[in-house]
Amino acid sequence: MKYTVQSGKYVLKNFLYIFPLAILPAFFLSASVDEGAMINVLNALFAGDISVWSFSELFRAISVLNFGTWQSTVFGLVGIFAIVPSVALLLAFLEKHFRIGKRTFNGLWSKLNDNIVSTCGYAILFLGAYEIWSLLLSALLFLLSRIPIAVLAYILAGITYLAMHVVLLYFVGMIYLWLPCMQITGFRPIEALHYSYQLVTTKIKWAILGAQIVFLLTAESLIGLCAIFLPNPIVFTVLTTLLYAILLMVYCVRMEIAYFDRDQIERADLKTYY
Repeated sequence: MKYTVQSGKYVLKNFLYIFPLAILPAFFLSASVDEGAMINVLNALFAGDISVWSFSELFRAISVLNFGTWQSTVFGLVGIFAIVPSVALLLAFLEKHFRIGKRTFNGLWSKLNDNIVSTCGYAILFLGAYEIWSLLLSALLFLLSRIPIAVLAYILAGITYLAMHVVLLYFVGMIYLWLPCMQITGFRPIEALHYSYQLVTTKIKWAILGAQIVFLLTAESLIGLCAIFLPNPIVFTVLTTLLYAILLMVYCVRMEIAYFDRDQIERADLKTYY
């Protein structure tokens, strides 16, 4: 939990520096959300009749590439393409700040060339895993919604929803430090993955998993509430863009903080900001 707390403090104190690096992919990912499908799924949930759930609506409400409409598909693809340079630049900024204590953008574009390939590979792996997870979760929830006993269907659907989040974030924990291990050490992908696995001990892995589950479920709840109570497309897009940007910033900052801590690298920024 300490990494999440430290990440929150860092994001708040350096918001104006890192938010511009996260806003573009956050906007396109927000615009790709199938708000209609999400509202239908949640309305059925709160109305006490999940038997009306359809697999397609569940998938469109969960997936990034939901293919609900051509607009959402295009925005989703653009968001995925935009996230690669944005994350590469964000990690370059964080590494520079942590190493020398200076919050400047000088030299980031040259560092982009070093980070772009590894970030792209990480993003493809992460997206592929997430889409497979979305497909499985949608299928499981749809099958459970067919159970004729409503109480049992609700209980099993809730357990499955939480369990699948544990599965997803456990996988994320397995590769969580892989990206900084490649970018900072210069290791090859397999060597970096092995080193990442060594750095993330069982205790740290479960601590990161617990913090990420709480953070992710909170963000998903807020997005759902925005869809139901603030259905105006402009308001919904603005608020969810902010949420996606915060998710992206915290994810990357926590990754760098955890790596510097586990690799026992002294952080120059701590002398100034903490």
